[in-house]
Amino acid sequence: MTFTAIDFETAHAQFPCEIGLCRIEDGEITKTFSRLIKPACFPYMNPWCQKVHGISSSNLQFEATFEEMWGELRPWLEDTVLVAHNAAFDMGVLRASLRHYDLAIPHSDYVCSVSLSKKTWKGLPSYKLNSLCDMFDIRFRHHRAGADAEACAKLVLKAGEEMVTPSLESLLARSGLKLKAL
Repeated sequence: MTFTAIDFETAHAQFPCEIGLCRIEDGEITKTFSRLIKPACFPYMNPWCQKVHGISSSNLQFEATFEEMWGELRPWLEDTVLVAHNAAFDMGVLRASLRHYDLAIPHSDYVCSVSLSKKTWKGLPSYKLNSLCDMFDIRFRHHRAGADAEACAKLVLKAGEEMVTPSLESLLARSGLKLKAL
């Protein structure tokens, strides 16, 4: 299996304040990346968002903006399959950030690990990231982007084991899911 798991934490609406990435190559974690982002809405932080992830504006004052770190992020996101737990949210944040800074959308497809989990483990009471990780004894610091991205990647690998499939493409075929274009 080869893909990149992605997760964002947000300061407000679709303004990211942290990104996490986890690269899987041939079924193994090869690289991880986590970085705070000075959001476009800085210094404003939605109090509810801040309560969820614990990141405050004082943590972000000296961080780079999404635009400033785009050169570093772009290779992670181009020509790969992105996987996110509740992909509609994370892809929305990614698209909004690219639009805000007038950056070209990279050529990437994506799939949602919530949808994949529902096809793999039918009938569970919850498909939240922390609930699924508890089920598989995957320990992580929930609501921090790097940890969430890595946990998401590990869940996709578990789904591959469950479905006995060697690639993401065959896993999606067996589950009846299709890739979506970014």
